[in-house]
Formats: sequence, C-alpha cells, structure tokens
Amino acid sequence: MASASPFDDVEFPSLSSLPFRAGDPPGAIWGFYEFLATSGSQSEWVSPDELGALNLLTPARILRATREEIRIGRVVSLNWAMHNPFPAGWQRRPFEHHVLKWPGRHIFDDEISMNTQCGSQWDSLRHWAFYKTEALVNDQGQSIPLSVDKPLRNGIHTFQAKIVGRGVLLDYFSYAQSQGVDYAPNEQHLITAAELDACAQAQGVAFRQGDILLVRMGYVDWYERATPEVRKNTVSGPTKAVGIKQTQDEVEWLWNHHFAAVACDAPAFEARPCIQEWNLHDYLLALWGTPMGELFDLEALAKTCKETGRYSFFFTSSPMNIVNGVASPPKYVLGI
Repeated sequence: MASASPFDDVEFPSLSSLPFRAGDPPGAIWGFYEFLATSGSQSEWVSPDELGALNLLTPARILRATREEIRIGRVVSLNWAMHNPFPAGWQRRPFEHHVLKWPGRHIFDDEISMNTQCGSQWDSLRHWAFYKTEALVNDQGQSIPLSVDKPLRNGIHTFQAKIVGRGVLLDYFSYAQSQGVDYAPNEQHLITAAELDACAQAQGVAFRQGDILLVRMGYVDWYERATPEVRKNTVSGPTKAVGIKQTQDEVEWLWNHHFAAVACDAPAFEARPCIQEWNLHDYLLALWGTPMGELFDLEALAKTCKETGRYSFFFTSSPMNIVNGVASPPKYVLGI
C-alpha cells in the first residue's frame, strides 16, 4: 500500500480567489504547498517549497499509474536527437559534440556543450520570473549561482526522482486535421481551451488531478519534413510557432485541471508571438510552480496511442542532476 500524502486529494482554491497569501501577485499559489505539508499550522511552516505542482505526484498516484497504465509492455522514448533543431536558433548556443581519441590508445571519449534551452528540455522553476515583480516562484530572488557547492532554491536538481506518474497525450495536431483546421506549426497558431476540451473528448480522455499533460502541436512533424533552408529561416528570425493561446480562458483551463507538469513538441508550449503583455510561463512557472517541457518528440507516442486507442500511459523522466541548473534535457520513457 502506498504511503499517504497531504497532496493525494488536494482541494485547490479557485483561481479568482488567488493569491493564496495576501500581498503576493494575483494568481500566485505561493505558500500553498507548505500550508498543506504542515496541515495549515503556520508556526510549523517549512522552508519555501521547491517542487510546486510536482508535489501532486504522490506514491498513491504513482502506484495507480503503474497498475493501470502499463498494459501491453511497450516502451516509447520521447527524446528528440540532441542536435535538433539545427541550427539552434532563438539566439542560443547550439549543441556541440566532439569525439576524442586518447594518444596512442584505442580509447575514445566525447565532449558535449549546449544551451539547455536549444532542444528538448524541462524548464526548472529557476527559468522564468514573474514579469511584474521579477520574482521566481515563492517570491524567490534571481541570484545567479556562483558555485555548485552552494545549491540555490528551485534548481533542476530538485526534480530528481520526482517526475513519475500518469501521462496524458492530447494529439491536437491530428485532431485539428480531422476538423479541417490547416495550419503551419512554424507560424503563430492559437490553440484555445475549447479546442483542448474538444480534442480530449474526441480521444476519450478523462483528466485526473496530478496528470502530466503532453500536447502534440505538430512542430516536430513540420521540422522533420521541412528543407534545411526553411528550418534555418524559421529559427533564425523572431520566434513563431503554434501554441496555447494567452487569454484568461486558457489560464483557467490549465489551473482547473491541476496538472503536475505540462509539455509539448513546440518551442514554447504557448503560442509565439505572445498576444499579451504576460505569458503563460508567468502563470505556470512563476505563480504556480508547474514545470514546463518543450520540443519533446511526440511522433512515436502519437502513433502508438492511435494504434492502441489509449492516450494515457505511465510516464517517467529523469532530468540531468545539474546543481542549480535552469533546464535540462528530459531523458524520458513511457510505458504503455
């Protein structure tokens, strides 16, 4: 039997009632997970939480996912080749790989360097600060780590052994095509909350609190089919991409489903260019502490889900253990 957790069945406040703590930015859930962890006793509040929505991946939810989601023993990887996209674009240093041979020996090493935002990645809670206050989640400052000997709060290292649970795919790209909606994934296309609901209904998906949401938007499919020239022109200019629309409807939709993490196959999860002064990143990362994944390769998963008629699965991911890291390649596999 799984051990009980204060995060097993959380009664969240409504979005309109936030912030949870007086004086915090509107929409902020800062202090809420600490409140739950101490049964509401402020005198016993622990240090600021570093997991945010990952707290929802409790032993009970993990155990249920292992029992219900692994049925045919198939494993699917979502790891896009680390050199993709090439060129890196978006003003970021590209992935570099060098193979070295030891002098006089038949021994080989290799060295890699990259900007962790240039390919498949999880964003840690250090990646994005709230646009009005420039504060990270839980009102943490933006100090830049000077040494791995002094771990700072909210680094990617805090995600170790935490991203495990039930994953759900919304194959929006296929759904849109079935509805006659034709769009270029490398151009701005706004996905609405109503469309996400319709896609889920068409797939027979019923969400649960603490799900890990993956949305296939078609960006990787576009990239793999595009010519090198088109790829270069796309990533060299201002970021344009399909993504979730930035209105209050989409903010409410994301909040009301209480996902443990969200991810997609596009560069930003939300549409680019943004249509507001704020971004969904402000809500997900800075105000709610919900990890975001981008540029996941969801092609094989989409094919498997279509073949099996099931769009939920056992999901596990182990980001690199980079102390004070801002982001990391996700290193994930799924069991179906």
